[in-house]
Amino acid sequence: MMTTVRKELLGGWTTFEKSYIGGLLLLQLIVFYFNPENLINMIAGISGVLCVTFVAKGKISNYFFGVIQVSLYLIISLQFVLYGEVLLNSFYFIMQIVGIIVWRKKMNVAVSETSANTTETAVVEARSLSKKQTFFTVTVVVIFWCLFGLMLDYFGSNQPYLDSITTAISVVAQILMTLRYKEQWLLWIVVNILSIILWIIAGNPSMVAMWVAFLFNSSYGYYNWRKLAKQTA
Repeated sequence: MMTTVRKELLGGWTTFEKSYIGGLLLLQLIVFYFNPENLINMIAGISGVLCVTFVAKGKISNYFFGVIQVSLYLIISLQFVLYGEVLLNSFYFIMQIVGIIVWRKKMNVAVSETSANTTETAVVEARSLSKKQTFFTVTVVVIFWCLFGLMLDYFGSNQPYLDSITTAISVVAQILMTLRYKEQWLLWIVVNILSIILWIIAGNPSMVAMWVAFLFNSSYGYYNWRKLAKQTA
């Protein structure tokens, strides 16, 4: 059992990926060093980094870290009166459970070769949106953005329309992630950029650092999932 868990968590990473994850985690520690009173922010940032990097790799264990990050992010969003983020992360929490169920049925064995050894790890079967699916996805995002922005403005949320666009795109991206579509990463890139702006305005450097890390990871995630989609095409 422990061997299986160890292989899932540590197996299949290249030297570049290990260095890359280490750099993103170091960023969180540096921010905490200069802002040590926000321990919950640091834990949320670290678990968030581990979650998204494991998603980029196609590992189902991303959902374990996702539960931790989402739970803490809910608390932080409540503190900053970002109701859109609160609702979004409530949705995320549910999708962690759904994601585990869906991904377990669609995993492949990937072989990673290094100079030292050969490692087999389980990665998700990725796929691509059709042109019709892409048009439908964009339409849903725009409609959701407008309606949700009006609702947040009515309830007095800070930055309602910026908050709502990140929420709209994130909900659709999370659904695409659960359904294993590589285009999720293009939406995550947009979400990451907007979220960086959101937290700069809110004045929370730990969350800014976390979303900067997410932005770099989303770019790598799209690159890696394009390869995964080609393997299962």
